[in-house]
Amino acid sequence: MTSRDTPARTAPTEGTRPHPAFSALVGLTSLGVLLQALWAGLFLRQGNDYGRWLSVHQHSAEVTIVLALLATVAAAVWMRHRTPVLAATGALFLLLVVEYFLGRAGNESVGIVVHVPLAMLLMALAVYLPVMARRG
Repeated sequence: MTSRDTPARTAPTEGTRPHPAFSALVGLTSLGVLLQALWAGLFLRQGNDYGRWLSVHQHSAEVTIVLALLATVAAAVWMRHRTPVLAATGALFLLLVVEYFLGRAGNESVGIVVHVPLAMLLMALAVYLPVMARRG
């Protein structure tokens, strides 16, 4: 393949670059999703601090959901012309809410069968969303 066969990559223009507030909110939401895995690992080992780490996991989930809601609002305001980004941000928020209520259900079998795989999907979406938003 020659250089003539590949399309030239251009830097994002002002029209395609995500709004800084949207980027910050998505970044903080992604960090919250990443930290959820850390907190889950700490409470799943069921040492002496089980209750404390479970509480941290629950409350950071609540904060992450609020950040995802704010990111969805930011996407609706500043990224509404980018339908895939808006849809992915809304999906991240909705899936986080579903994940939260699955975790609150307290059913061990549901937690293993649905909660953990959904968490992996959320991690992938949280990592890919900033990439998707940055692309033109």
